[in-house]
Amino acid sequence: MRTALGVDLGATWLRACLAEGREELWTAKIAAVGWRDLPNVLPRILRSRGLRRVGTITVGGTRLGGEKDRAALRRALAPLARRVRVVPDFELAHLAAFGRGPGVILVASTGSVAFARGADGRSRRAGGLGPLLGDEGSGFWLGRQALSDPGLCGSLPSPLALAHSADPVRSTAALAPRVLRRSRRLREAAAGHLAALARRAARGLGMPKRKPLALHGSLFKNDALRASVLRRLGRGWVVVTPRLSAEKAAAGLSY
Repeated sequence: MRTALGVDLGATWLRACLAEGREELWTAKIAAVGWRDLPNVLPRILRSRGLRRVGTITVGGTRLGGEKDRAALRRALAPLARRVRVVPDFELAHLAAFGRGPGVILVASTGSVAFARGADGRSRRAGGLGPLLGDEGSGFWLGRQALSDPGLCGSLPSPLALAHSADPVRSTAALAPRVLRRSRRLREAAAGHLAALARRAARGLGMPKRKPLALHGSLFKNDALRASVLRRLGRGWVVVTPRLSAEKAAAGLSY
């Protein structure tokens, strides 16, 4: 059985692709669910296409928990495939941007992380430690910094209201687009943190002379932040635009 199901579980959408070898068979898109619901949702998607099992399943996405949670999800999905892989969203984004080749994926959304793979297959991550221990330069970091800035905090929700919201981290991160537009100081500080993550992830991995870089995440919709990160990294980097969606990359398709 050579069929491969790739699943990209985002914050808003769940996207899936089934491939056989290098041929795309079908794609699906439904509203996102919690990762604990995947063992119920994926069988329904497969049954709607007349399938009960596939050869392999690769799932990547946000908020998949730690290694124990990912291991639990692998076990729960085991009846659906001969082989199951569960990876963080940044690894899936790296696969979509670079295939199995070298490069650095820099993610700036609610959290922040950089993940690099060298030409010899070695890999390293930098950041991605969550709001308590890291995520410098992320949406949450920007929101938290702005709430303590006298020039900004008066126009933002009260910290107490955010602390008592259903999801304080995401509510705080949701302030980031406003902060990026209104505070050059915080925007430049975030760019410095993000560029440092990319450099740390790539260090010592035997990258090409011009390091391939892909920018991933909602914060890079801000052109000024994007330009500042690239300016800080300098000419030794070249930006790569992924030509393949995450779910298709997870299904094993190539450019």
